[in-house]
Formats: sequence, C-alpha cells, structure tokens
Amino acid sequence: MVRKVNTMYLGLKIGLLIALPLVGFLLLGIGADKKFETFPLFFIVGIVSGFILAIYMVYRIIIPYINKKVNNNKNNK
Repeated sequence: MVRKVNTMYLGLKIGLLIALPLVGFLLLGIGADKKFETFPLFFIVGIVSGFILAIYMVYRIIIPYINKKVNNNKNNK
C-alpha cells in the first residue's frame, strides 16, 4: 500500500512540475505581449521557457528516484 501511495505522490508531483511552469510562463508571456503589443513574441518565449523549466525540474526529481531504484536492485541481488 505504501508503495502505491509513493508512486501516486511521485506521479502527482511530476504532473504539477510539468503543468505549473508551462501555465505560469504562458500567462506571463500573454501579459507581456499585451503590455508591449508584440503578440506572438513573448507568448512563444513563455511557452519555450516553461517547457525548458519543466523538463529541468522533472529531471531533478526523476534521476534521484531512478538511482535509488537501481541501487536497491543491486543491493537485493
């Protein structure tokens, strides 16, 4: 049961780490475009920036998790 809860927590955490930067930078880009009247420029920059930040944040969460799994499998053998 605990393993399922940990897996669900990891999935929720990764989902939020993907969604929040994308939505946040998207809204910032739209706001900057409205202020400076340059519609597609900051919108696209916001999406790309949010995507890059989301990938980086998920990478930082997944790599320790994978290393922990690999080390547990090595210790069990």
